[in-house]
Amino acid sequence: MAGAVLAELVLQRRIALSDQRVVIIDETPTQHPVLDKTLFDILNAARPRKLRYWINTLTYQRLLDEIVHHLIERNVLMRKKKRLRLVSSHLESPAGDISAQYSLKNRLRETVLAGQAPQQAERVLLAFLMRTGLLKLIFTPGERKTAHKRIKKLIEYGEEESALGDTLNEILNASVSSP
Repeated sequence: MAGAVLAELVLQRRIALSDQRVVIIDETPTQHPVLDKTLFDILNAARPRKLRYWINTLTYQRLLDEIVHHLIERNVLMRKKKRLRLVSSHLESPAGDISAQYSLKNRLRETVLAGQAPQQAERVLLAFLMRTGLLKLIFTPGERKTAHKRIKKLIEYGEEESALGDTLNEILNASVSSP
């Protein structure tokens, strides 16, 4: 979760890495409590800290609890017998016939297998899924080898995106190797 929060702040162009240290490039609030708290913590640090420091610090700040609380407040999730469930209004797509999970899974499959152009957030999600060995959640056993190769190509960034891609890859590598 810590890596995902930092990656989202990079995608929103709020933070960047400079000499392996996380630096603020835009202090503007994001209007999301978890992202704003993280941005505030980074801003108020005594000095710029290394990426590994922020991943470890954010991991121990119980981000998952805060994110779940935020999603419950926004009526996206609900608690039922100590389990989290999607609220039914969020289970349906705008067409009203498929689940949000199916819709995301289908979009990722189309991006990888049908060659559609990925959005930046989809690239990051695919990279996290690949590095954590969770491609099995999206692709069948017969598709995984092809998907793995295509995802590797998709997450390579062009010249115009190379700085952003390098930063995201550093966050991804640090997140996946964290305990």
